[in-house]
Amino acid sequence: MKPLMPLAAVLWGTVANAQFWRALGRGTVGPTEVQTLYGDSVSDRLLAGGTFMWIMNENDTVLGMGQAAWDGTRWDSVATRIQPISGNNSTNQTHWFLRFEGRLYACGFFGFQNSDGTWNNNMARLNEVDQHWENLGCNYQFMTGLTTLVPKEPQATLYATGYMGSICGYPESCVFRYDGSAFHVWEPFNLIPDGNDNYVGTVFDFQGKTYMTCSLPDPVDGSGFVSFLRWNGSNWEHVPGWNTLSPIKDISIRNDTLYVAGTFTLADGGPGNLVAAFSNDQWNGMGGGLYYTPVPMSGAALDLEWFHGELWTCGRFNFAGGIPAHSIAKWDGQRWCVPPGDFQWINNSLSRLGDMTVWRDSLYVCGGILTVDGDTMKQVVQWMGGDAVEACS
Repeated sequence: MKPLMPLAAVLWGTVANAQFWRALGRGTVGPTEVQTLYGDSVSDRLLAGGTFMWIMNENDTVLGMGQAAWDGTRWDSVATRIQPISGNNSTNQTHWFLRFEGRLYACGFFGFQNSDGTWNNNMARLNEVDQHWENLGCNYQFMTGLTTLVPKEPQATLYATGYMGSICGYPESCVFRYDGSAFHVWEPFNLIPDGNDNYVGTVFDFQGKTYMTCSLPDPVDGSGFVSFLRWNGSNWEHVPGWNTLSPIKDISIRNDTLYVAGTFTLADGGPGNLVAAFSNDQWNGMGGGLYYTPVPMSGAALDLEWFHGELWTCGRFNFAGGIPAHSIAKWDGQRWCVPPGDFQWINNSLSRLGDMTVWRDSLYVCGGILTVDGDTMKQVVQWMGGDAVEACS
């Protein structure tokens, strides 16, 4: 065995000193953020959205207006410009991108012009022939709380969700169904009691029922509020084992298992700490989940992403399954593993990793990043570490 020891020492040295993360450009200009990433295999671009106006390459700065595209070498703008909504002095914001029936959509808090010059707000579909953002079948020009398109994972139906608002002349609702050409009333929501600040996050199908994350008056027993419900085809039901009002931030479905990420904890009635898995009406706490010990109530798992057969999550946490973590970890089905990389933040309010995506067989992460392992890497980074881990639970 002695002849093998020098080789083992060389391999360990190579791993310990490798560069595990790579920067994409030099970040955005001013107090703005890249908040979402989308690996678009159709156009072969990495799309970024957020609150930024300008984003920097190594040698030039691009006007993005909340949207930018990385081609593997540099950032460029995406299609026709979006703009802040008329009368709104705050920065425009792109929440995320997704594809539905092959078409690219964007949602957020922004305005855009159709090819005929008319203005629309918040939700757009890209005409990839002339690279113009278009409306979704009707002019949508009013201030409203409906700013999201879900689910982000591919499913048969797309929904517009958010706070109460109206689309295409329909009565106000928190959910409208979209079939690829027009919006429609989603009848199950009509059974929800009226309430102040009603809100719907995402709507998705799982094991023959339609699930909805929300903040709504309880339609089942008529008392209190709920943050997670499911529709069985004729009635609303409570999701078994879900006993918290803390929000779900992201979901993923794989092998007949629903994975949820959010701000819930066992202490506040959640089925796990920031993450949990649900199958056959039973919850799995996923090895103890995630923790943020500096301020436990501000811990969050914000995104879930499958990469090389493992479920990665990011957010604001410093422990995963009992081992130290820098706001990112992966679950192999039995244990948590933490990739190497010491993330330092632009400031305390941005001390999180907000989103991930896979593009060209690489994992990309964005957030309030200032440095990784002492190297300046602002806001968007690429994982270059392969299967390297710092520790596993």
